[in-house]
Amino acid sequence: MENADAETSANARAYFKCIKDLDFIICLSVVSHIFAILKPYTEVLQSKNCDLAQCYDNIEKVALYLAELKYDVTKFNEPETELENFAGERDIILTFPRTNKYENVSAYLKNMYETFIETTLTELGNRFSKHQKILTNVFNLLPSYVVEKEFNNVKQAFDFYKDDLPSNDMNLLATEFDMWQHKWKKTSIAKKPSNVIDSLNALLSLRSFYPNLYCLFELFAILPVTVSTAERSFSTMKRIITILRNSIGDERLSNLALIHIHHDIASNLNVEDVINIFCKDKRRIKFTNK
Repeated sequence: MENADAETSANARAYFKCIKDLDFIICLSVVSHIFAILKPYTEVLQSKNCDLAQCYDNIEKVALYLAELKYDVTKFNEPETELENFAGERDIILTFPRTNKYENVSAYLKNMYETFIETTLTELGNRFSKHQKILTNVFNLLPSYVVEKEFNNVKQAFDFYKDDLPSNDMNLLATEFDMWQHKWKKTSIAKKPSNVIDSLNALLSLRSFYPNLYCLFELFAILPVTVSTAERSFSTMKRIITILRNSIGDERLSNLALIHIHHDIASNLNVEDVINIFCKDKRRIKFTNK
């Protein structure tokens, strides 16, 4: 910082002061602790093979754990110890200015800890809870559960997707449900499909008899849990379209994006084979408009 110009030195000192600020350190400690719990779930949610039902089950479990964590006094010792170790290793003094309304650092940390957990629970609820009832309705249609259910237990799912189904006549849907239920009554539990994909496969040869059920299972089989794949595509575009590529064509942009997104496949390609393919291609460039 001493050899740099005045502006750079000032910015560096300001940045250094900010990252040593107690407010920043406490927030960082709390976020790091909570996100460590959520990290495995976020990775599962971003995977392409994530099952929607399993997703809701996992989210419900982690939300319950966070709710218990908020009121568990013994668990609060962990972030408190982490903060003390972090500050001790970096010679940071955990002190408050006189104007602070909290009695001590521990009280401030606890407030931030509980507030962030509450915010996280609210966000999880906003993102996932509103579709949970519909998911439960579809669960009730699975052969493993449908025998013990009534049409009222699944009516909401039919009603929600009525515009996408071949028929929106509730009497017809109720009859189809009764036939579907009767089909699995005498089947052993071991042979009953317990997820949407297996149920869809079981319906494949019977789709003419159960068109609405087939359509409903098909919808749930293709529903994405998150939009991370689409968001990843937009991020890829930002990396590809640079100042040097601002006039790139749509076809080349699409090809480069596919290579970037599916880098696991592209990395296994033999470069020499690709070059040979291009060499064999007869490419004629027109230099005039004749």
